[in-house]
This record gives sequence, C-alpha cells and structure tokens, in this order.
Amino acid sequence: MTLRFWLLQSLGWSLFMLIAYIARPSEASVSNALQFMGVAAFSLGGLLASLALRWLYRKLQADGYGELRWLGILLVASLLAAVGVDLIFHAFLSLLARPFPDLAALRDAQPMISRAPLLAPAFIAWSLLYLAISRQTRLAEAARHQNDLRLALKEAQLQRLLGHISPHFTFNTLNNIRALILKAPDLAREQITRFASTLRYQFAGGEEALVTLEEEMAIVRDYLSLVGLQLGDRLRYSEQVDPLALPRHVPRFCVQLLVENAIKHGLGPRSKGGELHVEAATRGGMLSVEVRNSGRLSTSTGSGTGLNNLRQRLQLSFGAQAGLSLGEQDECVVANVWIGSTA
Repeated sequence: MTLRFWLLQSLGWSLFMLIAYIARPSEASVSNALQFMGVAAFSLGGLLASLALRWLYRKLQADGYGELRWLGILLVASLLAAVGVDLIFHAFLSLLARPFPDLAALRDAQPMISRAPLLAPAFIAWSLLYLAISRQTRLAEAARHQNDLRLALKEAQLQRLLGHISPHFTFNTLNNIRALILKAPDLAREQITRFASTLRYQFAGGEEALVTLEEEMAIVRDYLSLVGLQLGDRLRYSEQVDPLALPRHVPRFCVQLLVENAIKHGLGPRSKGGELHVEAATRGGMLSVEVRNSGRLSTSTGSGTGLNNLRQRLQLSFGAQAGLSLGEQDECVVANVWIGSTA
C-alpha cells in the first residue's frame, strides 16, 4: 500500500465523514459529541469496506474482464458494501444501546438501511477513482517494463554485433565458403544461405524481445553448420527437441548464446573437440532448454556479459518463473534455461 493510496484514503473519508455529519438527521436527545462519534464510526466502517473492495478488485484484475463487466462488478460490489456496512453499523448501535441508552435514540432516528443511500454513491465514486488510478499505474509500469526489456534487447544485439558476429568468425566463414565454391558449389550455396540467415537474424531482429523456440533452433542449426566448416569432425552435434516445445517463446539469442559459449569456452580450445547436445522439453507446463558440452567450466564461462544479459532478459520477460543455471555434471558443462508455465 503506497503512501499516495493512504493519503487519498484519509482525505476522501474525512470529506465523507464531514458530509455525513452535516447531513445527519437532527436528534435533540443525542448530544452532538455522541452523534459525531457515531458518524466517525460509520465512516471508519466505510474505510474498512473500501479496503475490502480494493482487495476484491486487485484479485479480479488478473482475470482480464472487459469494461462492461467491470462496470457491473463495480456497481454490485459497491451496493453490497454499502448495505453490509449499514447493517453492521446498525447492529453495532443496537448492541451498545443497552449500556448506553442515548444511542437507542440515534439508532431509532436512523433505521436499518437508511445510511446505505449515502454510502453507496461514495463507494461507486471511490471504486471508479481507484480503478482509474490503478489502470494508469499498471499502464505506466507496463511501459517501464517494456522500455527496460527493449534496452536489454538492444544491449544483447550490441553484444552480438561487437562479439559473436566477429571479424574472425566472418572471415573464417567466407574463406571456408570460398574454398567450397570449386569443390562443392551446391554446398557453398547452401552455406551462403545459412550465413545470410544468420546475419539477418542478428541485424534485422528489430525490437522483438521474444521469438519461438522453433525460430531460435533454426538459427542455431545455421550457426553450427557454419562453425562446422571450421571445426569439421571436432564438432559432434546432436539435439533432442520436443515438438510441443517449439511454439514456446524464449528470449532472442537465448539458445544461440549458450551454444556459442559452449563452442568458445568448451569445444573450440580442445584439439579433439567434443560433444555438443541441445535438449528442449516441456514438463508440467515448464519449458526446459539444456545445452551440454564435453568441456570444463571456467571462471569466465559463468560470469560473462552475455550470460548476465540473458539472466536479466529472462527476469524482465518472465519474472521469477524463469532462470538460467550453469554448472558441471557427469564431466560435462551444462547450461539450462527454464521458463514456467505462466510465461
């Protein structure tokens, strides 16, 4: 509960208490002080009921009701809250009328349900104001979230341009393709197409923060095919991808980054190369993408800018429902990205 919420609550219900005191029915047998205490207690009931309405609205906002349905919920909830507060307050006066006989006259002067017509418009106005402010707050938070995500994506794209699509990789790829032109022209054309797809994915991604796993795996295969021209038999790649996982969304460059790291830090430096395996599956609604290589985990492997950026983008896109882990298992380096079922 923010300070602004409590400030508006205090001002609003203080104004309501003043109006209720001015509009109270005159009762000569009840002192003004006692009448004021009654109005204050009634206003306190209204404040508590508004907190209950706030709880209800916040609970229902996740269901994404339309505006017309929200209006119906607002009217019904406000009327029920007004009647409920009136009944509780009347019962409260009846209970206290025995030890304090002066309150009996106040209770009789304001019979059951007589206060509801004053309280119902107050609840309706309160609800409209609260929902309007809440909607604007959510829109502002969503805008900030999208801006943070856009900045993180741009940083990731910059890392791709500065690092992963490096002159060394580009020159090696072009030289390898040039060597194929005379020996295997069909294969050379295929690799040029893959290289163009890789560049297009890097440069023409726009501001799309998320892509399907199917799109990501396609560019991973293109990249590995190009790297395979350089590594040859040193790169032994396999994959096991659940078809149900392909439509799920992942951060752009997610799997590609893990594969690149596996080659750069794991397989590349080894004269004999090694095994690289990508597995993607859905279990209980959770997407899991695992990249395993027969290398060793180094300090730089787990603390790079790319991995930190990926962790940040997972957090921005999916919150606590997603994460990234990196460790050694069965003499292999295993990187795992998981995204929960609500993402």
